[in-house]
Amino acid sequence: MYILEYSEDFGGPEDDFAFEKTTIVYEMAGSIYRAFSRKRYLSKEEIQFGDMFSTNKIQGALVFPEFKDTFTKAEGLPEHLSTLYLKKPSLSPYSPNYPDLIRETWIAEVKTCEILKKNPHPNIAQYHGCAVVNDGSIRGIYFTKYDQTLMDKVNPARRNKLEFAYQRTQADLSKVDGWLKGIELGLKHLHGLGIIHNDINPCNIMFQGDSPVIIDFDSSRAQGHDLSLVKRTHGWHDEKIEVSLPSNDTDALREMRMWLLGEVQQFQF
Repeated sequence: MYILEYSEDFGGPEDDFAFEKTTIVYEMAGSIYRAFSRKRYLSKEEIQFGDMFSTNKIQGALVFPEFKDTFTKAEGLPEHLSTLYLKKPSLSPYSPNYPDLIRETWIAEVKTCEILKKNPHPNIAQYHGCAVVNDGSIRGIYFTKYDQTLMDKVNPARRNKLEFAYQRTQADLSKVDGWLKGIELGLKHLHGLGIIHNDINPCNIMFQGDSPVIIDFDSSRAQGHDLSLVKRTHGWHDEKIEVSLPSNDTDALREMRMWLLGEVQQFQF
């Protein structure tokens, strides 16, 4: 058994939001499976086969989309690989109830990235094309590699949202305003192209030097698109809103300002 990825799932009411289970994706005998565990792990080496329950086999054809001629194939990149980041599709969200959801999400992100490649912006991650294997399926997409996320820049200990904001007693207002202005310019560019990001949060903002860059477009959809099956980050969106709207991004940006300045009393989510 080889563990491909694992992630912790949290849930429950806002005042009792807690760990529920670990989602595990593993490969065995040439097949890929998704399972759950009630335990928490410090590393994948701790995961035991006997820990797992609700195991489902993942069919590659259902999760890895076919490369289309309208997409960009990443070619001639080996000499530049140190400056690139290969994003691979996460298989943890796999559900037998929606077996092709990962593939559809991946196709939607590639289509968004193709639009952005034709319409670049300094505050939007630069996309370089798809990683395609011999069977013609897409196994990843290449982006420029950036320095660090906003989360790592200001909150390397990864304190939770409220804990971080409560201890945020000293913040450089001019620096925060500069960061937020760059993010706002990136969002205006996206919205002008008819793209709503829908998952603006400190982990989806990276930096090139001190310039913010918006990343991660797997939740991006056109205005009015249904978001009921689209992944968004807990605590950074209004859970009552299940449609793609520009206000999803602008409200999240406002929330991020309050988080950076420690103004907990003004949190919306």
